[in-house]
Amino acid sequence: MRDPVRPPLQERSRAGWERALDTASALFEQGGYEALSVTEVCRRAGISAPSLYARVDGKDGLFRAVYARGMAAAAASEAELLPASPTTVEEVVGAITEVFARHEGFLKPVIRHAAVDPILYEAGAQYSRALVERLAALLPGSREAAAAAARLLYAECTFRTMYGPTFWDPAGESGAAFRAHLTEACRRMLRD
Repeated sequence: MRDPVRPPLQERSRAGWERALDTASALFEQGGYEALSVTEVCRRAGISAPSLYARVDGKDGLFRAVYARGMAAAAASEAELLPASPTTVEEVVGAITEVFARHEGFLKPVIRHAAVDPILYEAGAQYSRALVERLAALLPGSREAAAAAARLLYAECTFRTMYGPTFWDPAGESGAAFRAHLTEACRRMLRD
């Protein structure tokens, strides 16, 4: 997706825009796309509607700004946590599960909204395919097995993000247990 924001030039405008973006991000994480409201963002951030419209084109533009910001944060976590070269299954599983855990509040409503937003769907699909390819390149084993294990990792992390740790286990599967079962599943796939 292209950058939806017309960046502010003055310090006061930048501060107001950051408050608006913080507010919009919080609303999005709490209630998804439906909770985003230009009026509510302006009210909570203490800025005028014309100030916000100077940066984005309405609710969709505001959403695109929240999305760009959230994806930049997720990409920064990936850069920090994912190793630069092939490594152990445990390290790859630990890194990708941590990325999803850190950004769960943002990713859950994004994944949900992608079902009804074709532009977001395509952007998410491209990003997801690239991430799966990166994970596959980090895993040991044949190319085919590593690709299958990477898809499994991505799918399991996405499912847990959407439905939480109590979907399969009413007691709530711990993060450590989740990582352990993913590690074992990947090891099995990579051995075959």
